[in-house]
Amino acid sequence: MRAVLLSALFASVAAFAPPTALVPRVVDAPLTKALETFATTLVVSNGLFGLQFLLIPKFFISQFFEKELDAFHLFFARFIGVLILGQCALLKVCPSETTFLPALITQIAVGIMGPLKAQLTLDPKMPIHLFPVITVFVCAGLGLLAF
Repeated sequence: MRAVLLSALFASVAAFAPPTALVPRVVDAPLTKALETFATTLVVSNGLFGLQFLLIPKFFISQFFEKELDAFHLFFARFIGVLILGQCALLKVCPSETTFLPALITQIAVGIMGPLKAQLTLDPKMPIHLFPVITVFVCAGLGLLAF
């Protein structure tokens, strides 16, 4: 009896479902998809860096540099973490068509003034410091490909 009732219930539910062939599929334009992929890539890669700057700044910085950190450096590291996560939130919430160009310019500027400048002037630990240098410029390259 219970099996009959369940079968009738499932059959009635299926009767009200629209046929899948009649439901239009929303397909993003290739450019829109590329811009969204770029934004998602930035949110993931920069978000991981931002979380590390915010939550574990001493450990994170000691991974790349042989320097003693004081309260001033930790303050700025956490502050930078908040800024990075704020940018990630904006990239996720705002339309990718609006955020693409500022995000691309910012990513290139961050790559030059951040990891690349540190690589050339601050004597970082090698080869681990190549990871942020490569990551930032790969993300910027993906943005240029989407452009």
